Amino acid sequence: MENRKIPFGYEISDGAVQINTKESDCVLWIFTMYNMGASLGDIAKELNTRQMTQYNKTATWNKNMIDRILQDQRYSGDALYPGIISEELFSTVQRQRNIRSHAKRQTPAQRMIRILGGGRVSDTVEASVLAAINRLIRNPDALQSPVPPDPDQTKRFRTQRALNATLGQQPIDEDRAAELIKALAEAEYELIDNNEYETERLRRIFREAAPMEQLSADLLRKTVAEISVEIKAIKLTLKNKQIIEVSDVS
Repeated sequence: MENRKIPFGYEISDGAVQINTKESDCVLWIFTMYNMGASLGDIAKELNTRQMTQYNKTATWNKNMIDRILQDQRYSGDALYPGIISEELFSTVQRQRNIRSHAKRQTPAQRMIRILGGGRVSDTVEASVLAAINRLIRNPDALQSPVPPDPDQTKRFRTQRALNATLGQQPIDEDRAAELIKALAEAEYELIDNNEYETERLRRIFREAAPMEQLSADLLRKTVAEISVEIKAIKLTLKNKQIIEVSDVS
């Protein structure tokens, strides 16, 4: 048996089929991301963008390659091939493939999650986001403004020095002084951290909301800036830049 004829994720060593560590990590990633809602196209694009392990030496990843991997039961282990994924994950993915072949329309909340960066959304992802939002509704005081970095005050200092110099010259150039006073006010306004205002605005929104049985797309739009779906975790970046992480996503 030649290496090129065995499934991606395996290799021949000492006459036996063994797991190729680098490729098997990629196989596990593919199954996990599909189970979390990523489409075949999303997965192929990400593999090519990251320049992860190649499917073979000549071809870039495409949807057909991903689908062949997802439907190959050998990855869950048999008499010849050691398992790379669990039988439970393989079965779950097959159910997902069947559901998507008879795809239902996405809910408004699922569409909003995708707009916010969450990719194609599974029911599991939507439920996890719902749980995170409901926790904030029940406890709005959990919202905290992230500590801002020290601001760059170079512009304000430079403008202040120019204004002091202008005011120190007689007669005073009133037009120039007025221009610098306006520029100084603008420079100081730019230093004001907006996160505290956003935090209080979010607290008001969550205090006025009731715990939800179904996720509200409108509430997501008003409160969340970005959603990142990763292996075993979902990260919500709120409008005040606070990050809420939901772990142990399956």
